Amino acid sequence: MLTAPEVAPSRFRWDRLTYASAVGYAVLVCALSIGVVLGELREQFRLSGVVAALHGSTFGIGLLISGVFGVRAIDRVGRRTAMIIAVSLIGVGVTVFVLGPAWPVTLAGTVMSGIGGALLVMLMPGIISDHHGEHRAAAFAAVNAVPGAVGVAFALLIGAAIATGWSWRIPYLGLTVVCLVVLVAVGRRAVFPTGERHGRFQIAGVLDREVIRPWLHLINAALVDFTPGVWAVVYLHEVGGASDGAAPALSCVFGVMMFVSRLAVPAFLRRSERWTLPLGYVVTALGAVLMVTGPGLPVRVAGLALIGFGAAPLYPLTVDRFYSAVGHRQDSVSMGAFCALASGVAVTAGPLALGVLADIVGLQYGMLVVPALCVVAVVTQRRPA
Repeated sequence: MLTAPEVAPSRFRWDRLTYASAVGYAVLVCALSIGVVLGELREQFRLSGVVAALHGSTFGIGLLISGVFGVRAIDRVGRRTAMIIAVSLIGVGVTVFVLGPAWPVTLAGTVMSGIGGALLVMLMPGIISDHHGEHRAAAFAAVNAVPGAVGVAFALLIGAAIATGWSWRIPYLGLTVVCLVVLVAVGRRAVFPTGERHGRFQIAGVLDREVIRPWLHLINAALVDFTPGVWAVVYLHEVGGASDGAAPALSCVFGVMMFVSRLAVPAFLRRSERWTLPLGYVVTALGAVLMVTGPGLPVRVAGLALIGFGAAPLYPLTVDRFYSAVGHRQDSVSMGAFCALASGVAVTAGPLALGVLADIVGLQYGMLVVPALCVVAVVTQRRPA
């Protein structure tokens, strides 16, 4: 069983639990990096846009399941055991996905890793919030910066493997094993805050008038953050004209810019806390427009880089706003469930919607859904001076 929760630090600092949280998100990247090889799967198994998108949407389905049933599971086994279950599902799911000889098997693997990743996403915000308290915004951004570097490693190594004629399966599985080993080494002695429960969890609580508005903002942020990343490699290959090996390598600019931007979030907040979020949406929308209209591959890669830089602060800062607005009404475990539900709606609908648009109007113009969502976010999240 878990020990008593640690006293929240007086300022944001890196410690064993924070490092374990960052590596936990890195393991999550292993479950979510299927976008890097989605183009290979489409060619190998002749997948339609919808079936290809389903591989990315299984994570969202897992988030919905975790949001509905995860609180009971965490209450029963505790946060540490739930974390072990989550990363184990990711490890097994990624293995099935990588070794799958047909798309039904690869899809089954993404279902397993998606459920594990979903449980991880549900656990992390509450753990970080309980541990870092009022400094959670900086903590959310910091621990979410590490996965960006892991995503870059995935893109570069897999791109290099494809370009040289090697199988993408070896580096994919190898990086996953490395992340899991590092997590075990770092996190096995970390002390997890237990989290307090205030009565029985009610999923209907998300419909509360004070909850649903910031919850919808959370969905929007996740849509803008996640959808372009899933389709980036396929977009650069099919629309930008990049080769099979170059597309994954070039897509790493998304992760690099996310990594840089999230490291800079504390500085952005010190300079202008009010404008950091809306400017992030503006930069993201500009990047998406460049990807659609820009002539040539270099301009489209620049657009993807802008999307990564602008979208990086959106989800962690919107989570912080959600906790600030609703945290006094709900316990941290229930808040994690609400975050998982919001992410589940976004992750399920976003890649799938873009896949449907790709089949209807083409992938190039389907990307315009991203700036449309950015406009909605800026209009609906305006704050008075």
